[in-house]
Amino acid sequence: MRQEREESSLRTFTENIAALLRAGKLEQARLEIATAMASHVDAPEPHNLLGICDEQDGDLQAARKHYRAAYALDPTYKPCCNNLERITSFIFSTKITDVDFGDGAERPENASKK
Repeated sequence: MRQEREESSLRTFTENIAALLRAGKLEQARLEIATAMASHVDAPEPHNLLGICDEQDGDLQAARKHYRAAYALDPTYKPCCNNLERITSFIFSTKITDVDFGDGAERPENASKK
């Protein structure tokens, strides 16, 4: 029961922070991410979201660091794997596309395949 509440809380944090990041509200997103990190210290989701926030701020080194931290916490967490692969690929551009927020929202290329 407790684990279900924690997972629900983390999912709510993830969805709310992803919405803030999509809206460009980076400072508010950072505050929410800090709260999520304090509440869910072993979860990869807050680090993935902080990586996205850093990437949107143009700090690619910090973004890579947080994507790697998320991966270290859970190597099976696909959003951080997707983002780390995207940001470190040879064909990476500075335009942020195909970001995986980990909130369950489909990416455009996946929506057309169904």
